[in-house]
Amino acid sequence: MIVNNVWYNVIASRSKNFLPLRAIIGKKSEMNNQTGKPIVFVHGAWHGAWCWEKVIPILKEKGHETHALDLPGLGQDETPVGEVTLDTYVDAVKQLVSDIDDKVILVGHSMGGLVITQAAEWLSDRIHALVYLAAFSPKDGEALSDYAWNDSRSYVTRYKQVNEAEGSVTVDPEKLPACFYGMCSAEDTQNAIARLRPQPLAPLTRPVKITPENYGSVRRYYIECTKDQALTWPMQQKMQPNARLDGLFTLETDHSPFYSCPGDLADCLVQI
Repeated sequence: MIVNNVWYNVIASRSKNFLPLRAIIGKKSEMNNQTGKPIVFVHGAWHGAWCWEKVIPILKEKGHETHALDLPGLGQDETPVGEVTLDTYVDAVKQLVSDIDDKVILVGHSMGGLVITQAAEWLSDRIHALVYLAAFSPKDGEALSDYAWNDSRSYVTRYKQVNEAEGSVTVDPEKLPACFYGMCSAEDTQNAIARLRPQPLAPLTRPVKITPENYGSVRRYYIECTKDQALTWPMQQKMQPNARLDGLFTLETDHSPFYSCPGDLADCLVQI
């Protein structure tokens, strides 16, 4: 099914009370008025809360409450690289979500998928749904690195530059436009690259610990990006069964839909 140039796929529900995605599409305005859950954005590696700057105004115009945070050591957060762990990432999400009165839609982009996976184990009663946006979706006992370093076609895998002494990783600067922003405007690409920061390594190698009782009780959706050069489409598809999805959206774009097609991304999110 295509709506507003976005492919929507319906996946069999794990709960008899789940409203099928096709019904959500058919009652878009009604569902928006009824569910209107706050949306919390968790960015990916190297990025910060700034990367949502184009999609947030669109969602606010549609009447949605939105929140975005800088993960420790990224964006404008000044936590030293050596103090950053997966736990510090999850603690930052917990603090933000705990300050919101309603259940939230928790959106994780790329590495943010790792963060929302672990966060859902600890915050299952505070989460309306998880949304993986071209994101890592590890199983219990798996780390992001189990997938990232084996994505042989990924520009990140091919052109990563590891600083063992600092405990961080970057990407060859010459490859950044093609890696992350292949379908974005030159202006957006330039502005984004200027704000990237080295990514702490420690969270990437820490396995998640999740259970069917907690993480497994939360609805989960995936927005795949078919032209992605950072986390390739085949690798995204490989990880999708890990999450036992309630719904799948497909965007024919690069790794940064918040810049390349923010309107289409917003259209996906308001269906959840």
